[in-house]
Order: sequence, then structure tokens, then C-alpha cells
Amino acid sequence: MHRSFYVFLVLCIAMIICSGCSKKEGDEPTKYRSQAGLEELTRQAAKQQGQGGGSVADNPGFYSSRDAQGKVTEVRELDGALRPVLKIFFGDAKIISESDKPDIRPDAEVIENKFIYSVKKRMTMNDGFALHAALCAVHFSTSPRLGSKPSEWSGNVTMSLFTSTSRRPYSLVINVDTNKQQITVESYKLGSKYDRLM
Repeated sequence: MHRSFYVFLVLCIAMIICSGCSKKEGDEPTKYRSQAGLEELTRQAAKQQGQGGGSVADNPGFYSSRDAQGKVTEVRELDGALRPVLKIFFGDAKIISESDKPDIRPDAEVIENKFIYSVKKRMTMNDGFALHAALCAVHFSTSPRLGSKPSEWSGNVTMSLFTSTSRRPYSLVINVDTNKQQITVESYKLGSKYDRLM
């Protein structure tokens, strides 16, 4: 009962803050934004927390995996931007897998980094849409790569987003897989035609 109220409350806050996060045609990748949105989400989550221990709603795969914590600089940077939001929504998060080299796809697209999270709370499709709104509310903006809204398919919610750190901007595709109970993050090489409005 408390968890449902918490998810509803965080989603409402995220949607209110997110109302100004969409990209306009011709925008460049977003610059790093204030952490005010994340701080507000954290405050709201803190009010709902206070009960320790596991839950039947927890993801068993989370407890059986170790946290790789990111070996590559870019993954560590992205983890620093993503993990605080994942912790708010899902209680905790671990990087359980990370690619060690770029992947060149048949269409010449380059995935510079790919890593996978396991999160504590068992995820539903609604969590994928709520996560998109929360990321948009803090320091991410929508990307034309997959469209401004998340897409839903066979137990997955997929979204494309831009974010920037103090070092560089990133073009991301994030997939919330409710079947495997994992979140996959792919960082694409900048300059792609898919990141520009055609």
C-alpha cells in the first residue's frame, strides 16, 4: 500500500516537472541541468521510506548479482547520472554487465558503451514510463532517435534520451525489460543521422 502511494506520488511530481522537458526542432543535445528535480524526487521518496529489509515485490536477480560499478570512464559518468534516479524508483541498482569495446551495427551506427542494471524492486511496464518522466524531469531530454515518448513492446519499454556531463554529451537508448528484470543502457556515437530531426 505504501509502495503504490510512493510510486503514484513520484510519478505525479515527475510529470509536473517534465512538462517543459521536450525538445524543440533543431535543438542540440541538452546541457547539464540543475539537480533540483532529482532533489525533489529524493525528498518525496525519503518520506515514504523507513521500512528496511526485503519484500516479496523485490527482484531476486538483484540479490544474486554483484555490482560491477563501471570500468570505463564514460560508463562511470553515465552511472553517476542514472543511478540516483534508479535508486529512488527501485530502491537500489547494480551494474551487472558492461561491454568492453564499441559495437558497430550493420547500419554503421556505433554503440560506444553498453551496460546493464539489475534493480531491487520488481519492474512493471508502468515503471518504464514513470522512469522516462523522472529522467526527463532531472537532467535528460528527449531525442528523435526513437521519438519523444517511450515505446512499448513484448514486456519492454524503450526510450531515447540526451544527457550531458561536465565532460561531454551523450545519446542514449534505455530499455526496461520486465521479462528479464533488467535495464539496458546503450550510448551511441554522436553525430548520427538518427539523433537529428530529418
